[in-house]
Amino acid sequence: MLGMARPVLLIVVGTAGLAAAALSPAVTVESGSALFRSYCASCHGAEAKGDGPLSANLRVAPADLTLIAKRNHDKFDAEKVHRAIDGRSPKEIHGGSDMPVWGDAFKGAADGYSEAKVKERIDALVDYIATLQQP
Repeated sequence: MLGMARPVLLIVVGTAGLAAAALSPAVTVESGSALFRSYCASCHGAEAKGDGPLSANLRVAPADLTLIAKRNHDKFDAEKVHRAIDGRSPKEIHGGSDMPVWGDAFKGAADGYSEAKVKERIDALVDYIATLQQP
């Protein structure tokens, strides 16, 4: 009898897993920390101080991202940071010509050239950078 109970239990658990997968959102939220390590740390450094391994090779030194709020009267302007990372609007604050235009780079074929995915990634980076601000 015990041998028959296991297959039934596995079927129930498997079915519950499929139902949960069907209810979960299709888009996977990437962590801002992981995105930062993958796309930003090589220039801005692991601690976001502007001292990444590639920083010495750039024409314009990368910004110390931990001082954004301090340089803005102790206010972190998330919208301004979002525009700077995106880089597709005029480059008033983008960080110089060495900084990639992440709005285009994040718009990959694997995501169906999704503007929503671009916004999600940049929002995650902005939220992460906000946590790095020095008092």
